[in-house]
Amino acid sequence: MLERNFTIVCDRGCDLPPVYLERAQATVLDDVPHDVTGHVDEVALTQRLVRTYRALAAEGHRRIVSVHSTSSFSPEVSCAQEAAAACAGVADVRVVDSGSASVATGMVLFRLMCHWADDVPFDQAVEAARALSSNVRLLVVPTTSARFARRRSRKPRAGLLGRATSSLRIRISGERGLYLVSRGEITQLARSSELADLTGRLAHAMSAVSASEGPLVYSTVETGDARALRALLKPLDTNEFEARHLGTVSASPQVEKIVGSGAVAVAFAPAGAYWRGTGAPVASEGHSEDSTS
Repeated sequence: MLERNFTIVCDRGCDLPPVYLERAQATVLDDVPHDVTGHVDEVALTQRLVRTYRALAAEGHRRIVSVHSTSSFSPEVSCAQEAAAACAGVADVRVVDSGSASVATGMVLFRLMCHWADDVPFDQAVEAARALSSNVRLLVVPTTSARFARRRSRKPRAGLLGRATSSLRIRISGERGLYLVSRGEITQLARSSELADLTGRLAHAMSAVSASEGPLVYSTVETGDARALRALLKPLDTNEFEARHLGTVSASPQVEKIVGSGAVAVAFAPAGAYWRGTGAPVASEGHSEDSTS
């Protein structure tokens, strides 16, 4: 096994196909512990991460980059930060908060893997991953019954009656939302009972970003609903803006539990920010060819 400048830790919530994680010899948290209510057991997860970092240090991996989705989407990153602090005397653990989720986290992780393969120095690789985290975005259309949609279907200050009325209206009308997950924040952009309307607005949102930030690269996410995936891909097949499709991935069970079965999403970033510091994109053609799962 080749010696590298650092080693990588992540969880399945990045939605990258296993082949990429294996190629980078990443340590993956396969089974995130949950409590009796079904929520992530943050104490147990922090302890598991501490054991993971210490085990890697004992094997000689003293420089570790741990990449996770933003805390507004899942608690892994905050647990990783606590665990990194607990291991300060054992290993240099740098936690990268992707600022987003799902395969947007995967995009940050994939570029970090390229730096790992190219023997980029530890500090430079971490800096590049954090820079990309500030540029990557996720646009997601969860299902109406998903935990994600329920949690953000109302304003936090709404009273009990307002919350009940909002929830009932959404169930009756079948309205879904379009949400942006970026720089650690989740913002609702639109609501509609028509998926095609929401995916059209998603494409227009990407076009607006492209108009100010240049050509894009993007990855699409599906959760087992072929019709929903077609509704997502159709408005993206456009000349309205310049973009390169890196591939479609299936959401992991962890992500699907949050957004719901039948949800769709697009992760994207400005092409210049995505490819920065790694040489020509040709070396990464396999990401487009092999990432459909």
